[in-house]
Amino acid sequence: MGGCCDPDAPKIYKLNVGGDMIGLAGVEQAFLDIMELDIKGDEAAEKLLEIVGRRNYIPESAENQYKRALYAEYRNYVAKSKE
Repeated sequence: MGGCCDPDAPKIYKLNVGGDMIGLAGVEQAFLDIMELDIKGDEAAEKLLEIVGRRNYIPESAENQYKRALYAEYRNYVAKSKE
């Protein structure tokens, strides 16, 4: 039974994409995967988009906005994890 309190339900990560708050599944796991791969810059942004795009619909016309938003949030995530 899925619902609000299902511990196995995917966590929805809210991300500002081009001024709109978008809920995406699998974002935190994608961040962890990128940290493990130890890649940065455009390579990391591309890989984030690829990983998150496996579980979420990302319109082709908005891929660059998603990529920028994901990478910016990833950098914040990494900075917070080092505190």
